[in-house]
Amino acid sequence: MRMTSTIRSSLATALLILISNLAYAAQANGQVDDQDVLAMVLNTEIRMADVVPSEEERKNLKQQAKDNYAGMLDYVVRVNASNRIYELVLEDYAKQKGITVNQTLVSRFIEKFEGQVSSETATKPIKEIAAKQVLQFQTEKAMYEEFGGRVIFRQSNPQMPIDAYNTLLSRYRDAGKLSIIDVDLRDAFWDVFTPPFQYEIAPENVDFSQPWWL
Repeated sequence: MRMTSTIRSSLATALLILISNLAYAAQANGQVDDQDVLAMVLNTEIRMADVVPSEEERKNLKQQAKDNYAGMLDYVVRVNASNRIYELVLEDYAKQKGITVNQTLVSRFIEKFEGQVSSETATKPIKEIAAKQVLQFQTEKAMYEEFGGRVIFRQSNPQMPIDAYNTLLSRYRDAGKLSIIDVDLRDAFWDVFTPPFQYEIAPENVDFSQPWWL
């Protein structure tokens, strides 16, 4: 489901599939080291156990990926870890800017997608999904207004302020508020922000006056 994949991974299509790390290869055998800290964000640890897919998800992934299971599992773990970093930083930035969730936009989101979301097709209630999407839009809008820069199109995020993300995340890193401990995750994470970008939106076409779902 396109909307669900959007919600679960705003930057998933941009991350690299890196297969060589033995820590992730261990996940292919169902082993999870709770003490394996991948990153630290604002004193919050992101551990392997926090981002590895569930047993059922790994089973489904293995059926789909077959011989490339280890590589795809590695990809999913890195996507989940990166998304958690984005979430923590965006939540903190939103608090600093005094951004609160626009309930009108939440209602509009629910109106549009409620018929497509059920307990069988989504891992979270529609209201929670809507609130997260609205907060992400509002925060990205504020980021773009503050930092400017290039905006790119992604299927998972039709209007992503890529340079603003890079500036904000780099500031958190330089201030010691963001530390990616796992080397391969660190390389994949920052590589996302390295040009050239495949679908860069012309500046005159960038419009944060309303979210993508309206």
